Amino acid sequence: MKNLVLGLLALGLVSACQRSNSAENKDNKAYPVLEVVEKDTLISNDFVTDIQAKKNIEIRSRISGILHHIYVNEGQYVKKGQPLFKINDAELRMELSKATAGLQQATADVRMAEIELNQHQSLFNKAIIAKNELDMIKAKLEAKKAQRSFMEAERNTVLQKIAFTKITAPFDGVIDVIPFKEGSLIENGALLTTFSQLEEVYAYFSIPESLYFQLIAEDKLGKHQKIELVLPNGVHYDYKGTLKSAESEIDRSTGSIRFKAAFPNPEHLIKHGTSGKLVISETRKDVITIPKKSTFSIQDKTYVFVVDSNQKVRMRTIQIGAVLSSNYLVSRGIEEGDRIIYEGTQSLRDGDRIQISSKI
Repeated sequence: MKNLVLGLLALGLVSACQRSNSAENKDNKAYPVLEVVEKDTLISNDFVTDIQAKKNIEIRSRISGILHHIYVNEGQYVKKGQPLFKINDAELRMELSKATAGLQQATADVRMAEIELNQHQSLFNKAIIAKNELDMIKAKLEAKKAQRSFMEAERNTVLQKIAFTKITAPFDGVIDVIPFKEGSLIENGALLTTFSQLEEVYAYFSIPESLYFQLIAEDKLGKHQKIELVLPNGVHYDYKGTLKSAESEIDRSTGSIRFKAAFPNPEHLIKHGTSGKLVISETRKDVITIPKKSTFSIQDKTYVFVVDSNQKVRMRTIQIGAVLSSNYLVSRGIEEGDRIIYEGTQSLRDGDRIQISSKI
């Protein structure tokens, strides 16, 4: 009996020692701790962009004929009013001669009818002819005037067609591909080239509906923001952009709204149709950012472990204001001076006591 009691006592001592050692090991487990500080932080968002010239138009023929002369080359910069193409107008010149002769004949007929009317008016005033005869002469004059107006319109139509044979630049810009060669027969409406004004280009991009209303609420849309363009080769464009405007409605299929940013393009480096990436950033004063690895999620909430003065950890809910590359901007939940677990949160439970391995 005595031996049994001694055995039970020994077993109890061993168990107590094991529990003590387990608790001690847990208390001695060390974690790096981050002290929360407020600091100025650059917040950036990347957007895929489609770049278009400020003006990009198609230059089409407004008349059929033989392409007589091409005055410009592909890729050439031209000024407003500079000749681009000339369509042969020899046949139209002959039509113009006929129309001019017809107009001259109609003008002479009107003059003769006016003289005849004056003569009949004198006879009518002397009661030599009846009124209906005078009215017939007046009607004849009106018919001759109508014929003259018709011939004048015919001549103006030919002149307009001749004007269409000379195509000039509608504004300063750059010539694109020219598909036709001199001597080609072209139809009315044929595409002669496209023409771009490249002194300024527009970068179109879409932002989520939620971000749009957030920026509106914070009155930050376009204010104090730096807009940069990253070209397809990864190079940052030399000039900064300016936010211009948004479309008037939200695309319900994508839940986004389209904006455009304007960039100067004095060297015409960026062409119509170029792709790229917009980086829109702003500096926010005195904000709190923490590493993503310092957080963990339960359902739809994000938490950190805050270390108290007794080196015990407590779960605390935080609200994320913005997502950065490797950090979160925290808008609520922790304050400057709080200490949080830097990493290793997956092995902790609320109320655990820890050792601090390092302060970050």
